[in-house]
Amino acid sequence: MASTPLTSTAEEKRAALRARLSSVAARDETAERYRRHANPYIARMLDGLGLDVHYVRGEGTRLYDPAGNEYLDFAGAYGALPFGHNPPEMWKAISAVQDSGEPSITLPSVLGASALLAERLATIAPGHLDQVWQCNSGAEAVEAALKLARAATGRRLVVSTRNSFHGKTLGALSATGRPRYQTPFGAPSAGFHHIPFGDPEALKQFFDEHPEDIAAFIVEPVQGEGGIVPAPRGYLATARELCTRYGAKLIVDEVQTGLGRTGRMFACEHHGVVPDIMPLAKALGGGMVPIGAVVFGQDSLSEDFGLRHTSTFGGNAFCSRVGLGAVDLLTADDQTLVRQVAQRGDYLLAGLREVASRHPELVADVRGQGLLLGVQLSDDPDLHAQQGLFRSLADQEGLAGFLCGYLLRNEGIRLAPAYFANSVLRVEPPLNVSEADCDTLLGALDRGLDVIERGDSARFFAHLLPASERPTAGTSREEDGQELGGSHPERLRTRDGEPRWAFIAHPTDLASYESYDSRLGLPGEQVRVLFDRMNQCRNVDTAAAMLVGRCRVETDTGESSYGEIFALPYGAQRLLDMPSAKSAALVQEAVDDAVSRGAQLVGLGAYTSVITANATALRDVPVPVTTGNAYTVAAAVDGLEQAAQQQGIELGDACCVVLGGAGAIGLASSLLLSEKVGRLVLVGNPANRARSERRLAAALKSVVGHLMQADDVEQAGALAQAVRTRASSGVDAQAITAELVGQGLLTASVDAETVLPAGDLVLAATSTPDQLIQPELVRRGAAVCDVSQPPNVGPQLKAARPDLRVVAGGLVEMPGGRDLGVDFGVPSGVTYACTAETMILAHRLHDPVVSHGDKLSVDLVRMLRDEARKLGYRLYLPTETDQERQGGPHA
Repeated sequence: MASTPLTSTAEEKRAALRARLSSVAARDETAERYRRHANPYIARMLDGLGLDVHYVRGEGTRLYDPAGNEYLDFAGAYGALPFGHNPPEMWKAISAVQDSGEPSITLPSVLGASALLAERLATIAPGHLDQVWQCNSGAEAVEAALKLARAATGRRLVVSTRNSFHGKTLGALSATGRPRYQTPFGAPSAGFHHIPFGDPEALKQFFDEHPEDIAAFIVEPVQGEGGIVPAPRGYLATARELCTRYGAKLIVDEVQTGLGRTGRMFACEHHGVVPDIMPLAKALGGGMVPIGAVVFGQDSLSEDFGLRHTSTFGGNAFCSRVGLGAVDLLTADDQTLVRQVAQRGDYLLAGLREVASRHPELVADVRGQGLLLGVQLSDDPDLHAQQGLFRSLADQEGLAGFLCGYLLRNEGIRLAPAYFANSVLRVEPPLNVSEADCDTLLGALDRGLDVIERGDSARFFAHLLPASERPTAGTSREEDGQELGGSHPERLRTRDGEPRWAFIAHPTDLASYESYDSRLGLPGEQVRVLFDRMNQCRNVDTAAAMLVGRCRVETDTGESSYGEIFALPYGAQRLLDMPSAKSAALVQEAVDDAVSRGAQLVGLGAYTSVITANATALRDVPVPVTTGNAYTVAAAVDGLEQAAQQQGIELGDACCVVLGGAGAIGLASSLLLSEKVGRLVLVGNPANRARSERRLAAALKSVVGHLMQADDVEQAGALAQAVRTRASSGVDAQAITAELVGQGLLTASVDAETVLPAGDLVLAATSTPDQLIQPELVRRGAAVCDVSQPPNVGPQLKAARPDLRVVAGGLVEMPGGRDLGVDFGVPSGVTYACTAETMILAHRLHDPVVSHGDKLSVDLVRMLRDEARKLGYRLYLPTETDQERQGGPHA
């Protein structure tokens, strides 16, 4: 089976496939046409997963693209390819229709071909099911089944199971047990109820509570989209007994499982159960035409249904003749093909379990029946230590989808994930798949899982990059001799009574993109390209933010907290360019997800606070949300003061320029700095001059008002002393402000280039991603502190100006130098002040105080500074050697 060593010929074929795929454009003309005019959402999802291949030829279990690449199809159109692609027997049936001249659509009349197909289906159906109504799809068949049951019983209530799938028309969707797929369409309609799948006690209880209300119980013998979950032994028998006792109809949905898929003609035969109504489709079309049917007993037929439920195309001669051909193939030689499915299914199931045994932590389960099998990957992110993308995808149940893309593009194997269970690989080949084909799949899957297990993200995601940027052969980490994989970390779990927090951030610059998954071995620009493509495949079941780490923080006081760290997969500029409602909705979704996972406090990092107006745009969050701004202010002020001391700058006479002086962080920092500096210059955003000038004028008044009340300041600078002198003489705040502005002690400007050269001290606290502080603009010997994310200080400043002291004031050391286990592009044992604020406030859940809104309380800043010191957080000021090693304060 999968243990068979890969032959040189197979290896050569795989190498040739990779080479040919590299020469194909990322999107051909057909894919672009499909995106523009057919379904842009599906097109983007396929592109994001790497599944956007246009097939031009199919034969048996093989598909071929325009370049001649061959693919082994184990997706099988979700069961609609019983005999593979273009089976010759089906073409013979089609040709026979053409040769005979038989009319296809002749309503109203007796439909001869339809009658023949109905007779054949009645012959092979279990028990007393001898009536057949034809339609065009599985969803239509389910709709008809529901109407049959309601008309026959005179009742309206339909019971179905959670995580079930019965189709996408409104009635079928109402029976489908997945609320997120129902809600946008106003489903479920009245008269539907969902209970747990496979739970006989829940079923009994509901029937007991509604003995005369239930028209039908509809159930899949194997939940397909719900994750390939077979009904437990005895479950369908219980359902049969309850429906009989209470006069309800048992509908066994065999749209996917019927006609040989599970190794019996109908899956209900494994359970010894005969339903009242049985929808069929998929395999009935022989892989060539759309057709559905409902098979039922005469006791379910009513005059209302017979006369009032008709179909224009249902029972047409063309599809009926193809359906007859499909039934002929399935029943030939006493159902030889169906019996072969049972044998081949056992062989494949054993092989998949053997592969799983070699990856026991990565593969959580292998299950199914016949040739409807599922491989469930683990969703435990701790299995992927320090492997950013693998860890995030595992947590979001997205790894299986990208494994499908990897196998398609690197191994020529076509698989698909289950619709509602994205961590499950659906293995559903044509019924006539060969043993050799099964061995090919098993070997490819084993190799793909090995790539994931070794953490070789460079190899795994390479096909999603433009061809010119993909790693060349022989450059993977394995081939370079670099060690991959490694031991798994301790599985972190919360302790009883332990505070739980969550922190939400995003890549702030190209360097942070690069640090997100260092094993990609790609520069930040290419990682961003990869992220942008992967973002296209988000669906309604995928969280807005990716889990990038979880940790336990132990403080110097012996307290602990448990936290989860999430990252939106969008950079700062992308978030700013989005419509504000969309970007805020992404943060809202991430916060809601964090709370649903148990967070008792949520912290916002980088631009997540900016795009939510400092958390004020978030709605109905049941836990405190903090922006991280208050402790960032404390760290910024402390960092600038220490940098000034190292430069020998006397604060009392120094001129301090604050970029972003009217913002939440900039203003609060300015209030504290105003107590000690000689002059203060607040700089606003020139993009909206009138608005900035109004905000700056208000900020100047706030500084004066603060200084008039701060009469206990030690070592007051020239600015604070000037305010005290004037205030003691009875001058009001407005007059003091005007006088100080006139003397140049207090200044507002929207022109950073003009005022920066005057600054002995420069604090950058803006919400712009631009690098505003250029080397030629800064005064000689100045101290610069940058807390902006992305930074306003570029790497060139340190290199060009060795006379400056440049620090990233938003960095703090963790208690005891402990590492968060998340690479934020900062040294081990160091984190951002906004992140630290979340951890600090987690110990105040009994008396929650958070930074929120545009105005920060100076008292809150000082409280957090004191709390941080008590718990063991310290300002991080790297040495010159540290900065050289890191390539600057923001490398």
